[in-house]
Amino acid sequence: MESYIKKLRDIKSSSLSSVIYRQLEEMILAGKIKSGERINESQLATALQVSRAPIREACRQLEKHGMVEVYANRGTFVRSIEAEEVEELYDVRAALEALAGERAAERMTSKARKELKTRFAAMEKFAKEGSVVDYYEANTEFHLEIIRISENKSLAGIYDSICKQVSLFRKSSLSLPGRLRISLGQHQEILAALLSGDGKEAGTSLRHHVLDAGHALVSALVKTKLRNRKTLSNPTRR
Repeated sequence: MESYIKKLRDIKSSSLSSVIYRQLEEMILAGKIKSGERINESQLATALQVSRAPIREACRQLEKHGMVEVYANRGTFVRSIEAEEVEELYDVRAALEALAGERAAERMTSKARKELKTRFAAMEKFAKEGSVVDYYEANTEFHLEIIRISENKSLAGIYDSICKQVSLFRKSSLSLPGRLRISLGQHQEILAALLSGDGKEAGTSLRHHVLDAGHALVSALVKTKLRNRKTLSNPTRR
């Protein structure tokens, strides 16, 4: 957290909320602030040496992105999500990305091919390094590039809304054992289909990739719930 305090001293107050937003996002994604846990504004303000105003603004941004829920007179809590909601969101995302893949394959240019190859190369590098955060960022750019190449503004708008709701859980799913390797392999298939101009294969590969990621996350959520129930039913004796 020391590095963030230094950044806060070096930037204008108008940018404070953006830096705090990033810090909170990383804390949530790293599990330092757990699902259902309240964000303590006073404690955070003291730790970061700032007022509570930019923290509140950062929390509002987190709420817009579906990462937290704000309750009047109670505070801000990290959002919890049910397996059923994950399935619904990933079903919609899979359909959108399949359509984007089909359209993108029809609109491939030399520039588009170069961009996709560059994004994939970054993903490959971070996968080898085991860097989930960096891989996630490169992965996001890879998918956004496909959306851009599809040249469908309506699709892009809906996709953006869906992604903001699942952003927290997308990154968390990549932390599951073996997911980086599996994800990279699936993206290699997607890239190959797009570069060859095979819209049908690109759409099929994207749909399979998104649904597979959703199933992996649902499985993890179910296991976590069972583990938590077991812990509650068998508390450690003191």
